[in-house]
Amino acid sequence: MRILIAGGTGTAGRVLAVRAREAGHLVRVLSRSAGSRTPPGVELAVGDLTTGAGLDEAAAGVDAVVDVSNRDSARESVSTAFFRAATEHLFAAEQRAGVGHHLAVSIVGLEGVPMGYYRAKLAHEAATVAAAGRTGVGHTIARITQFHDFAPLILRWLRLGPLAVVPRLHLQPVHLRDVADHLLGLLDAGPSGRSVDLGGPQQEELADMVRRYVAVTGVGVRVLPVPVVGPLRRFDAAGALRPADGARGSLTFDDWLRELATSGPAPSS
Repeated sequence: MRILIAGGTGTAGRVLAVRAREAGHLVRVLSRSAGSRTPPGVELAVGDLTTGAGLDEAAAGVDAVVDVSNRDSARESVSTAFFRAATEHLFAAEQRAGVGHHLAVSIVGLEGVPMGYYRAKLAHEAATVAAAGRTGVGHTIARITQFHDFAPLILRWLRLGPLAVVPRLHLQPVHLRDVADHLLGLLDAGPSGRSVDLGGPQQEELADMVRRYVAVTGVGVRVLPVPVVGPLRRFDAAGALRPADGARGSLTFDDWLRELATSGPAPSS
């Protein structure tokens, strides 16, 4: 299969590109920069999701497009505008190129999280469904829980000098290799609309994840766990960020930490 990965130079996109090559697929990744580095055997396509420039060339000869692109902004309007523009431009290029499958990656529990970025991802899903209907390009939406490297990301967001105050939020994080294999399985299956959710093999507490990450990496910070408060408390109690059913990865957060201990600090985005 010939696959284009939008967002293929990001954390998740790189892992997906490597796993796809290992599975024998021909892989092209989309980047705004001609100087972006790609894994061995992976082709680079230069294009801009926000303007559509270069997307016709990137989509040429492709069987499927995986959208793992992201714009994580403190302003909901910024993220929403990005996702809508990227989706419109990708589907338009896919229609012109005769691409048969668009796979968009989303997040488990979107409806239950009162945060702007999650509302922007809901808009992303809606834009995907609408664009698929207009263009006739088959689509799949894959909702996935937070990745294991959510721990260093949260640490970066919440650290104040030598202290990080982290809520006892309950998650079911998943390893990026499990994510990549799940997405490749969905590509093999063909367009399916809303697919089964993917979560990690076990529940974790966010504050404890950050504490264990700090212990393994030796980051000089004290983690202070605090109760979940405000609107998130009800959604946490209802398990909004954990899949009720669906697929499960096999690699645990402890597996990820062991890998981290031998390979160095994880990326924080």
